[in-house]
Amino acid sequence: MASLGLGDDAALYTLAYFTSAWTQPVDALALPRLRALLDGVNVLDSQHQLIGLLEVRRLEDGGGGGGDANVQRLDPSSFRSLCRHFQVTDLPACVLLDAQGQALTQGSLKALETELRQLHDEDAAPSGADSSWEVLGELLKHSESPGAAWMALRPLWQVDVATIGADIPTSMAVDEPTLVKMREEALELFESGQFLPAASSFVTVLLRCPTCTKSSFNLAVILQTIGETYFAVSCMLRVVALDDSDAVAHTVLRSVYYQEEPDLVVAGYRSILAENRDSHVRAVHSLATLEGATTTKTAAPAYVAEVFDELADTFEEKLVAHLEYRVPWQLVEALQQLSPPGFTPKDSLMEPEWVVADVGCGTGLCGRLLRPHVKHITGVDISPLMIEKTRVEGSYDALQTADIVPFLEACADESLDLIISADVWIYVGALEQVFELSTRKLRAATGWMAFSIELLPSGTIESSKDDAKGTSLGYRLAPSGRFQHSHEYITSLAKHAGFSLAVQQDISVRKESGEPIPGRIYLLQRVDTASS
Repeated sequence: MASLGLGDDAALYTLAYFTSAWTQPVDALALPRLRALLDGVNVLDSQHQLIGLLEVRRLEDGGGGGGDANVQRLDPSSFRSLCRHFQVTDLPACVLLDAQGQALTQGSLKALETELRQLHDEDAAPSGADSSWEVLGELLKHSESPGAAWMALRPLWQVDVATIGADIPTSMAVDEPTLVKMREEALELFESGQFLPAASSFVTVLLRCPTCTKSSFNLAVILQTIGETYFAVSCMLRVVALDDSDAVAHTVLRSVYYQEEPDLVVAGYRSILAENRDSHVRAVHSLATLEGATTTKTAAPAYVAEVFDELADTFEEKLVAHLEYRVPWQLVEALQQLSPPGFTPKDSLMEPEWVVADVGCGTGLCGRLLRPHVKHITGVDISPLMIEKTRVEGSYDALQTADIVPFLEACADESLDLIISADVWIYVGALEQVFELSTRKLRAATGWMAFSIELLPSGTIESSKDDAKGTSLGYRLAPSGRFQHSHEYITSLAKHAGFSLAVQQDISVRKESGEPIPGRIYLLQRVDTASS
């Protein structure tokens, strides 16, 4: 790890200011204030320099080492190592160090505060010392969390502007034309390969509008592009902290950034949820995905409802047209080929007999396909907006907004001929209760379960073990945020719940990044245990 070169004549304390080229807009505001602040503090002590300022800079491509003793330039790898050592995850950041270059503990900070107060009280304070003291107090508050980025430095921008001599950026709304134009220009720089100027431009936007999630997202992408995923993580976390509904940002954190910086991503999610768990249902699900997956038995109902509420208007277009989703067709085709008793052929003159529950009905794809074959269909979904979308289609005899288990518990025993669930168990890990309830609610000997799973690859069976018992669970919450199940798990559940396996068929559930996702469909018949 690179070290900070503090000379023998260094001040008793050093304020290390970690920064890089892309944060220059913040530096232009913060550094003059820091220098004025420290000048105001040091003049109170006539014997020695109490606090010195050292700029620790990432050496950009083509940059020189420079000869300024108060600036230390490090190559990107050494700079990251030093930032990691001092837990600096966002730039710019300040860390208070002692004479040996060690970050101050909370106790040392209190000792420094006492020393500064004594100097301030006993000596004649120069003009502006009060405001300098206030800023140092803010700085000390943040020094134990140096990764808070320029947001931690915002108190510096508010002090005695006339004395410090720089303008404070005017706060602007995300959709103000000036900001929109700035973002467009920053994107043009990025697309032309001018990555550092583009990053700096997005930082400028964030100075004027810290809540601009588009700029934080794009800044993260640029930092990853130049090999700085370590610093990209905090930018992307800021996106999901401000907008939990940004599914793309969550996916990038789970599937891309986690591979390089797992500890940072997990710690970031924990920090977000520590402050506001109730309004961050996607963050809860993402953290569960990353923290082990074996302890999570089902996705939170609030998460599933939010996801499908957002997808209601575009669900079929995205899944069917773009992701080549065919599960409802594959399940109904399997039923047609098997042609179990009571399942009326499409062109038959016989009256349909079956009573069906479509659990997780979504926008009603299964209902539309089953309608000619069955007597009565109830559609159930946890998303109110999905239910309303399905109601317009008119393929169902009844619709309910409910979770699966409460719905099945409310059904009369042996009242159903078919329970169908297309691409639903990707949101449910443990299926024991579902199978047990299905056994009770389906008619003996003539009742059927039809469903799909995303297949748990055989090489990942070990990762689905229960850590407490050491036994295989047969499912896991994959990095995609969806549950995968093993064939062995499904057949074991079927056997214990009293089902016989009639059909199993390998399928592609959907495409992801152009690649098919392996899955399987099942048709299970309830066994009449009374007559066996």
